[in-house]
Amino acid sequence: MHSDVVIRGVGMTPFGKFLGSSMKDLGRQAVLTALADAGMEVADVQAVFFANALAGLITGQESIRGETVTYPLGFGTIPVHNVENACASGGNALHLAWLAVASGLYDTVLALGVEKANHEDRARTFRAFGAGMDVEDGFAVGDGAGENRSPFVDRQARLARTLFGERGVTMDGLARVTSRSLENARLNPMAHRRFGGTPEEVLKARVVVDPLTVLMSSPISDGAAAVVVTRRGSAERDVRILASRLATRPPKGVEDGPGAAKAAGLAAYEQAGLGPGDVDFAEVHDASVAYELLTWSELGLCAPGQEQDWAMNGVTERSGAMPVNVAGGLVGRGHALGASGLAQIHDITQQIRGEAGDLQLARARVGLAQIGGGVIDWETAASTVHILAGK
Repeated sequence: MHSDVVIRGVGMTPFGKFLGSSMKDLGRQAVLTALADAGMEVADVQAVFFANALAGLITGQESIRGETVTYPLGFGTIPVHNVENACASGGNALHLAWLAVASGLYDTVLALGVEKANHEDRARTFRAFGAGMDVEDGFAVGDGAGENRSPFVDRQARLARTLFGERGVTMDGLARVTSRSLENARLNPMAHRRFGGTPEEVLKARVVVDPLTVLMSSPISDGAAAVVVTRRGSAERDVRILASRLATRPPKGVEDGPGAAKAAGLAAYEQAGLGPGDVDFAEVHDASVAYELLTWSELGLCAPGQEQDWAMNGVTERSGAMPVNVAGGLVGRGHALGASGLAQIHDITQQIRGEAGDLQLARARVGLAQIGGGVIDWETAASTVHILAGK
């Protein structure tokens, strides 16, 4: 039974700017924490699925990224699968880990995401981000993209304008949701941004690309997260993977098909035998706050056109009817590309176990994680959706 696949251990590093730490340093911390959480040793792991997006362009390490990180930890002879799918890399690694155990091939595997995105040459980082779009058919971006900022901010600004024109969202709505994430991150010891922020402070922050201010987009983070995936047993802290799905954008020429997030969500609900109304809380991709609001409706959490009401009436706050990005999301927790999807799983697992500390929700039985990655022709290239539940 696919529902017999569980998460037994999770671990992560704080997210932030760590120029003095290597991928090996970050990976070690996440792996050892996850194994200790699972009550396991390196020898118990039968395969590793290693997620990373930018190492080749930032550090120069290509081809054997996962092997270089796992070798010093004592992993040897077992398969190490390198997974690269832009910001969705971590979710993709978990999907493959789930598939490996669900198929019966392995009993216990590790999904590990590590990202070193920051570099002394900031333009190098921004150019690396730009490789996450179709470089032969890229969308037009403003002056300075790739040298002074990530080109994806131009796309996020376009999403914001779409929300304004088609959904009735306002700058106040975007600011309110951003403030929610920043205030949640204040209570998260793993978060990159722990300074909080009122809606007024969000609106007064520096404008990156009109209409988005710098606080409305995720910071560029370094970090790692790891998840031990195994067969269901008697462990009381096991968290079941009810659904694991990966989808890509509609094919060229198809304008009315579901986007990657919606397609993955629909497939995940079907696999889990649940609907959006059965979800207690969610962690969704918010490289910009505009992307988050659009994803609410893509996942069926709210109806199109409800976004502004949800934003202004606190529906997605910790005390609201549908808490979203309780750990701060990418805007607050930070965005370490290859690790972000697994950080979401770390946070949802803690919630379901009742181990989320100051961020603990009163009801956290079923959680949903969605992470997108890359852009082709203005649309998200890939997205994963996972639905988790307690025993």
